[in-house]
Amino acid sequence: MRLGIVPKLNSPEALQLAKLVLKNAESKGLTALLDARAKDLITWDKLFHLGKDSVDMIVVIGGDGTVLNTLHLLRDADVPVATIRYGRRGFLCDVPPYEYSEMISRIASGDYKLVEYMRLKGEVKGVDITPPALNEIAVVSSGSGRAKVIRLYVHKDDEEIYRRLVGDGVIVATPVGSTAYSLAAGGPVVDPLMRALVVTPLASITLCTRPVVLPPDSEIRVTIARDSPEALLIVDGSYSLALKPKDSVIIREYHKPAKFARFYLGDYYVRIFERCL
Repeated sequence: MRLGIVPKLNSPEALQLAKLVLKNAESKGLTALLDARAKDLITWDKLFHLGKDSVDMIVVIGGDGTVLNTLHLLRDADVPVATIRYGRRGFLCDVPPYEYSEMISRIASGDYKLVEYMRLKGEVKGVDITPPALNEIAVVSSGSGRAKVIRLYVHKDDEEIYRRLVGDGVIVATPVGSTAYSLAAGGPVVDPLMRALVVTPLASITLCTRPVVLPPDSEIRVTIARDSPEALLIVDGSYSLALKPKDSVIIREYHKPAKFARFYLGDYYVRIFERCL
């Protein structure tokens, strides 16, 4: 089995743990390969290029940002991702760092649950321009108009949802992303194993706007009003694209879900609501 190790590159702790994971995996009969981007940070002679070279599973060591960046680079690669939590945020990561050896043993024996999470894609002017989003695609105020509200029209297929949404923008989230930016903006918690689209207005000054949950085959169209300031399209908090008045973004379910090898599925809601304690 070829195991690709992807550490958080700017974390000394994650890099140190990656060395232990590489050696542990090799000692258990697996072929351990290091993300080539870390070749100057870790001494290891077996490398792979993320999204280009074939591996059977990827182990991400870091926080949510490292996981999301890895998925963006993988795009359509049909490879499951296992996660070790080592970052400031790690809600997507289910294995604590001190259990890395047990996790490698479970990978070697196939003792894990393979789950799939839906993703989103964004299209502007007929061109698919975004990496697949695991959490959300947001259209927000930007640039010289950052201190100003933007004006949007939001449709589901040909049906109007918000006639004129005035505020900081709108978030279209997956069920996994329902506990991220969307939740902070007042959106609902949706079970991550569901398939649905969550549309959440962001700091709207239009009183009659509320979050909505829509079927997964819906097409969401967000149009910047002609009298609105410029806006910014943001995917999973990282990829961004400038939008002008009258531009439209089409958001749909991505044709391939993200695959995760999970070791602890039963603590999802505990981990959500322990934040309230």
